Amino acid sequence: MLLTYALATGLTSGALYALIAVGLVMVYKSTGIINMAHGELFMISGFIAYAVHVQLGLPYVSAFIAAVVCGFGLGMLIYRGALKPLMRSSLANVLVAAVAISFILKGLARAIWGGQGDYIPFPPILSPMPIMLGPVMVIPQQIIAVGVSVALMLALALFFKATRIGKWMQATADNVKAARLVGIRVEQVYVLSFGIGGAIAAVASVIMAPITLLYPDIGFNLFLKAFAAAVLGGLNSILGAVLGGVIVGLIEQLAATYLHSKFQEVSSFIVIMFALIFMPNGLLGQRNIRKV
Repeated sequence: MLLTYALATGLTSGALYALIAVGLVMVYKSTGIINMAHGELFMISGFIAYAVHVQLGLPYVSAFIAAVVCGFGLGMLIYRGALKPLMRSSLANVLVAAVAISFILKGLARAIWGGQGDYIPFPPILSPMPIMLGPVMVIPQQIIAVGVSVALMLALALFFKATRIGKWMQATADNVKAARLVGIRVEQVYVLSFGIGGAIAAVASVIMAPITLLYPDIGFNLFLKAFAAAVLGGLNSILGAVLGGVIVGLIEQLAATYLHSKFQEVSSFIVIMFALIFMPNGLLGQRNIRKV
């Protein structure tokens, strides 16, 4: 019973980490940049959904759309307004700028919705009462989180395989110079990559906010877990990000269940160190990965 509950909870957390990691990998594959503000896109989008659904009293669907639009637009704005002017300079300048943006967004959230330590509940879509699925007790919101995550992964796979923009993004990720030579608008691909990455973070925030609650520091905490998942799976592999997210989520819950709850927070760092030492390219990453 204890094992099945840990596995179910770990799978839910893993689905969340996988979604955020996919956004990280999408941006990295296209631009070679680790968006250090990606976690704050999750956080801000969640608060936008809260403001629309709880504070304004609009339907959940409206909150979901508002969050996704916010994540998409904010992702593009971060690239165009702050990171694009620094792309021709050193990569360190880009990373520092992204960190600065993350602190700005965090400070904005604290000013509007509450300071450090304020945990804001977000109402779930379905009843919060647990239900039994065979021998496993789960919360309905966990089922929704896993279902939406799987559906979004399938939609992304179809997007890359069947759409022109998806193929442009793959071509740009493989070889930027070749993409320019065949007429692909690389700058447009960069902007869309940041926007789609932000939209994915927004989807994750809306479906997971009822489980994780909302607070200004949640973005950085989830960024570390998602980054661990991306490193483990391979920073240039979307499928690897999904696999890494599930593994990190399961490791967290199993460590908390059978060792001690304090190991739940440090397990992500252990995963990162293990991957960097023994699998520097990740489980499914390519060897020509750009080091940062």
